[in-house]
Amino acid sequence: MSVDSSGKQAVDFVWGNVPMQPNDDRAATISNIGGSTGDYGWSATTQVASVRLDPALDNHANVEAGWSGYPSFVAGAGNYIVTAASGNGTTVTYQSQNFLAPGTVVNITGLTASAYNLSGVTVATSKFGNFTVTNSANAGEITGQRGKVESTTALSAADGVGLGYIIVPSVVGATTAVALDALRDAGYEAANITTASATANAKKDVTRFNATSATVAVVYTTSASTAYPVGTKITLAAGTAAGSSPVNLPAYALGTWTVTAAASGNITIAGTGFTVADTTGINETGNVFGVAGTIKTQSTAANAASIATDATITITPYAAAS
Repeated sequence: MSVDSSGKQAVDFVWGNVPMQPNDDRAATISNIGGSTGDYGWSATTQVASVRLDPALDNHANVEAGWSGYPSFVAGAGNYIVTAASGNGTTVTYQSQNFLAPGTVVNITGLTASAYNLSGVTVATSKFGNFTVTNSANAGEITGQRGKVESTTALSAADGVGLGYIIVPSVVGATTAVALDALRDAGYEAANITTASATANAKKDVTRFNATSATVAVVYTTSASTAYPVGTKITLAAGTAAGSSPVNLPAYALGTWTVTAAASGNITIAGTGFTVADTTGINETGNVFGVAGTIKTQSTAANAASIATDATITITPYAAAS
């Protein structure tokens, strides 16, 4: 018998075409009432004990969200994604696929218009595609949201529709605006995404440029992986000539490129139009730097799974090169 991380029977796996079921953890006891060679049977008729699954274990959150109420197990009032909102000074209407009942007290979070992030408000009307609350908030219409409405009586964040888990996208190398859109599209609530102050972006010196093909080159500079992690965008530019016999970056190397590998003393870049050659002894200075306004790091690694929609993430862009 398969068990989950708590040692209990695993109910959240799929066998063949049988869906995940149920969303509660139940137990019962049978007694041998016929002796060692007798028939097995129930010694008494009792109610089967049942408790809610723990959303922190394994894939229980998906079972809870997708199979609330199965079989005949009453789910707590839930949490749902809000995709748009509008107000008229009297009523706020939220677009949301929900099963909220009028009279349910809810908290709305994660919307870009803070006026619509309301706490302890009562659902006035509700249908599957939207619900309303009586409130004077009026910040116009906002769309393309990834906010959340949560019943104050919800048993867990897994109760409801569409909340699940996030698979974190890679936003390293993207502009800040594109990164924010990508994280919201992936399911992060806007209020839980932090853009840190731009990180220092001191120009560094390239000492060697080894183009191993027309599209791949290894760029040698000190502390390369720290300054330019994989995925970041860098610019190679004409630096300041050094000495009476300067050796410069080749012209085909100049431009903006993406870092595909990084080590302490060099980075590998992907590009186009390189001439296969190994240019050594480059002695001009200040000829490589990160692209200002693009993301250098993200606090949660790309492709991390089972990240809650209300988890936090911090992105850090490059400052202007100096």
